[in-house]
Amino acid sequence: MKNGSVQRGVQTTNDLRKPGSGPTLGRVAKMPGYGRRGTRRRRNHDDDYLMQRQQRRGTRVAMWFIGIGLVTVVALCAAFKFWVYPLLQGENQPKESLREVAEAKIKVASKFKSPGREEALALVKKAIGVRSAEEVEGVIRAGSASPQEVVSFLEAMQAEDGDITKYIWMRSVDKNGLLLEGVQVNFGKADKAKRRIAFLTPDTKGVWKLDFAAFARRVEPSWKALLEEGAESGVVRVYAGKEPYFNGPFKDESKWAAYKLVTPDAEDVLVGYCKVGSAQQRAMEMLWQRGEVAVARVTLEIHHPEKSAGAERIQFEITRVLAEDWVLAEKPFDEGL
Repeated sequence: MKNGSVQRGVQTTNDLRKPGSGPTLGRVAKMPGYGRRGTRRRRNHDDDYLMQRQQRRGTRVAMWFIGIGLVTVVALCAAFKFWVYPLLQGENQPKESLREVAEAKIKVASKFKSPGREEALALVKKAIGVRSAEEVEGVIRAGSASPQEVVSFLEAMQAEDGDITKYIWMRSVDKNGLLLEGVQVNFGKADKAKRRIAFLTPDTKGVWKLDFAAFARRVEPSWKALLEEGAESGVVRVYAGKEPYFNGPFKDESKWAAYKLVTPDAEDVLVGYCKVGSAQQRAMEMLWQRGEVAVARVTLEIHHPEKSAGAERIQFEITRVLAEDWVLAEKPFDEGL
């Protein structure tokens, strides 16, 4: 073998150096991680931090679930105690008993026992059937009417309203701090049907009597005197509702509140006005406080303005609200309001 062929395959360091250059190591293979100082240390640190964050997040989520669960359990327990349990207990009681309990809660406190349905109907029938002045005191609360006036009204009632067709027990009616038992009395045929409300109330001895003024819808003076003969004021028993009618001396809506006043005993529809912010307006608004009906029974003292004021004959100022219904109590309804 020739020496020349061998020397071509082997090169020394000195052969690669150029004149004037320093010694060199030549080509050196790079080791993994060379030149990236501290890389593995940061990666381990990041992994630990992420793991801690995940652990804290998991703890918070678990606490939230536990809190929501506790609140739900408490709410379910409260609902069962105050709603479901009483209903379950009530299913075991007779329906009539539950009705009586509910009515007892809203009745005005009284030391006298209220009459039941049959007793109330019997008392009303007996009172309506009175035909002598001597019988009035025992079954009828006459009020300002004389016994003879009561008898005269009852005798003329059939001719005016027709034959009685039905008695409807209305149960207890709490108005004006009074304990009242109501019976609706229907008259006449369907095409000309009329009705009156018979209110029973106890006297000081506990004897339940028919309130004549409420039954007769007593008006003082008469409707004819108020609407046709120019009477200035009176006490009336009417059905009242809201009425946005402002005219004449009552045209300023910022000063007056208007109410429609209707009675079966007169064809005209009256409009009553209360001063805004007055005790009378507050009393009138209380008629609808329970939200039961759009039209309410009420007893009023009304006054007709002077003719020079320009008021229509159907326009009246409401000067007193005497009773929430048609039965007067010792204290007027608007007193103290």
